Amino acid sequence: MVRSLLCLACTLSIAGCSDQAEVTNAINAPTATVVENTTPAAVTPETPSPTTPPLDNDDLEAQAQKKYDDLQAEFQKSVKDLRDEIATLESKDDQIRILATKDPSAEYGKRFLELAKSYPDTKASFNATLFVVGQTKGDLKREAMEYLLNRYADRVKLSKIAESLKQEVPSQDIERWFDLMIENAKPGPVQASVMLNYSQYLGQLPLFRKTIAINPQVAEKLPSAQLNYINAERTDAQNQKTASILNSVIQQYGEIKYKGRETFGEKAASELFELTQLQVGMTVPEIEGADLDGIPFKLSDYRGKVIMLDFWGHWCPPCRAMYGHEQELTQELSDQPFVLIGVNSDAKKQTAIDAVRSENLSWRHFWNGPRGTRGPISKQWNVEGWPTVYLIDQHGVIRYKEVLGDDIDRGIETLMAELHQEISASTR
Repeated sequence: MVRSLLCLACTLSIAGCSDQAEVTNAINAPTATVVENTTPAAVTPETPSPTTPPLDNDDLEAQAQKKYDDLQAEFQKSVKDLRDEIATLESKDDQIRILATKDPSAEYGKRFLELAKSYPDTKASFNATLFVVGQTKGDLKREAMEYLLNRYADRVKLSKIAESLKQEVPSQDIERWFDLMIENAKPGPVQASVMLNYSQYLGQLPLFRKTIAINPQVAEKLPSAQLNYINAERTDAQNQKTASILNSVIQQYGEIKYKGRETFGEKAASELFELTQLQVGMTVPEIEGADLDGIPFKLSDYRGKVIMLDFWGHWCPPCRAMYGHEQELTQELSDQPFVLIGVNSDAKKQTAIDAVRSENLSWRHFWNGPRGTRGPISKQWNVEGWPTVYLIDQHGVIRYKEVLGDDIDRGIETLMAELHQEISASTR
């Protein structure tokens, strides 16, 4: 399939593949045959005009399936011809150019969508619509997706579609499709799953915003309306809408199993906690627990200092890769009002203790308990990826969320400068 060829054009994994160029030699889709009902000038009673009886459902299904099979065969041949042509080219640039100019997806997408609308409610119509959704982009995909959700919501696995949409570059279209899926989903686990995926999709918007900020080439590939959508901060009304959806999951489907031992209600509660209490500019919620020596302590014990809060685990390679730099930070700022606090997610406490000793991780750590990554702290904070780092200022306000690499250093530098300026002003 062409989808397997599209990876040739991928340049940035987080943004997906480059937009395909317009197909230069588009083949016009064949128009449907129309039988005109003309009235003869004179009609003798002995020889009445013949009429064509309407097709019954079985005949309609058969006719639609025949057209679908023929169109699929044409498309597969076109894909094979393109694959064969690309295989003769040694230059990757030439391969991408040929794919961009000769990819048949757009041309056949139009024809499949025309077929779907010509034979509504047939199996062929459903499959043709799925083809367009999976193989095309832009206006054509938008039209097919909305046709699919409005007409065939009862036939598709909406939870699977929701999972896949969550991975795509955000757009207003995707948000509208989530709304359609929530409206059309069967009450129960399917609707609950769509609702959660919708919340998670919205939660990823800041990540895409950061990606665009540091990778201008990503922004260049996006339409201006989509770029504006990603860069726009969510309004209070939009956040209230998301909170309402999550509250509905908790109230209606709270006891239904989600994944493992977790319920939809528990997962929605984590999403809601993050939405309402863990956004940049909010006062950080309290964490109470015990360190690896079993001594109780609280996050608020360090109010007045800049805090780097790091959710980590020795099981996690990216976490281990940060050890050296974290050691440098704690040494360089040892005489400053700065503290690094870890939240360890190793299921065995001894694993964490051994890591702290062998790697000289001399700062203090909460232990997340025997459930590891689904322990009480990371579960409440809705942590889905490790490491996750928050930077908190001296007043206990979240200033940076989910930062990594150089962003950590820049954030700490900014917060330390603000703190010293505040200290200096108070001593004048």
